[in-house]
Amino acid sequence: MAAMTLEELKKGMSDKVFDKIVDIFLRHSDVLALLPFDDCVSASGGGSTMKYKYMRKVLPATAQFRKLYGSYSASMATKQECEAALAIMGGAVQIDRVLNKAAGRWDNLAYQIEEHIKAVISLFHYTLINGDAVTTASTDEPQFEGLDSMLAGTTTEYGAEKSIDLSTITNLKNNADEFYEALMLLVKATQADALLMNTDMITKIQTVARVLGYKTETEEAFGKRVVSLDGVRFMDMQNHYTVTGEGKDAVATANAVVKKGVSRKIGSAETATTGLTDIYAVKFDVNDGFHGISLNGSSVIEKYLPDFSKPGTVKDAEVEMIAATVLKNTQHAGVLRNIKISA
Repeated sequence: MAAMTLEELKKGMSDKVFDKIVDIFLRHSDVLALLPFDDCVSASGGGSTMKYKYMRKVLPATAQFRKLYGSYSASMATKQECEAALAIMGGAVQIDRVLNKAAGRWDNLAYQIEEHIKAVISLFHYTLINGDAVTTASTDEPQFEGLDSMLAGTTTEYGAEKSIDLSTITNLKNNADEFYEALMLLVKATQADALLMNTDMITKIQTVARVLGYKTETEEAFGKRVVSLDGVRFMDMQNHYTVTGEGKDAVATANAVVKKGVSRKIGSAETATTGLTDIYAVKFDVNDGFHGISLNGSSVIEKYLPDFSKPGTVKDAEVEMIAATVLKNTQHAGVLRNIKISA
């Protein structure tokens, strides 16, 4: 099965602008630096849909002993037929040709393109975790199913019945061993390559690691430290930004992609526990794990830049990403729920 990462996508490309755009994606998304894409989706339904059908492994086959002249009980490895539709994500900007000419050393178009790339990454990250297939089906919104929905009720959803309190230094020290054991169970059970979380949770894990005597920071990539533990990368899913209002009344709101400050009733508790967050584990594997999908022969990312030498006073520029994520095996992704990191 064909697979490629964005880094591999750059190889052999002679377009220097495209190369720089891919670099921006890689610099601002640890997930996109490692996520393999299966580039085999083609248009169906008369060209109106772009769907990827696959089998998701849910339960393994079983084996047993038998007596002489005995027989085995039949068992079946369980697979679930799944379908994912590619989502089209992007952003557009308009710039007057005079402003472009007057920019000088300040390249406003390049700045706007980079900011729109960050917005695309934010939307991709948010949907990768929080995309809701049920909502998508009922409202015909072109998004894809996220890990939170995929993993609900699976055997690799841990911590649903009990929270671990790391909200204060005292609680963190008291519960460091319990948390580390739960985290390692998540990693080992899923054979995880990466743990996806928010900034606050990464900070808490680094504190736990220091308390227990582990080192988490290693090599540098794109000028920043890579945070990992036993070879498993910690990936900050960052914030998802929304803007409400217009003009001077416009307000930007930042929300952690992996939600924090969540309130839930845990187990049989009558009252909700506050300040909760979750940690997601994934194994990147296009055949038997978590991976991206893209159009057949596509570059995943497309750019549409203006030609300022041609007529037209206002020029349009767009950046577009056509992708989605799928999970081939529920044993190769998991979630640790209900980590209390704040009051």
